[in-house]
Amino acid sequence: MDSQVIAAALATERKCYAALTEVMELTQDLSDAVQRQDQVTVQMFLSMRQEPINQLKEYRSLQRKRCASLPEEESAALWKVLTGKGADGTGQLQDLEKVVGQNQSLLERIQQADRQVSVRLGGKKSFYSK
Repeated sequence: MDSQVIAAALATERKCYAALTEVMELTQDLSDAVQRQDQVTVQMFLSMRQEPINQLKEYRSLQRKRCASLPEEESAALWKVLTGKGADGTGQLQDLEKVVGQNQSLLERIQQADRQVSVRLGGKKSFYSK
């Protein structure tokens, strides 16, 4: 696989990490606002989280397009790494795998925090209660 493709994918995953970190911080702030029952601040943090979430969607779309532009075998190998299913790579590919793993771990923590906030805020009407 071309090292430029891997480098570009790695750069995008690092941007994802930055956006995920922002979402996590805003989710923690949202949780604090829910605990204080500050509805104005809750609405503000919900709105603020949307921008980095939209960025994450764009980054994912970019990675899909990058994979689609590659020959089938390389595309499958890159997508396997990007989805955390691993590959026995070396050098840059290992770096990419590491960042993807960090992103997945952070995303899981965000989902757990979001679930707690949602259930506290919405009770039985929570997205997670369905």
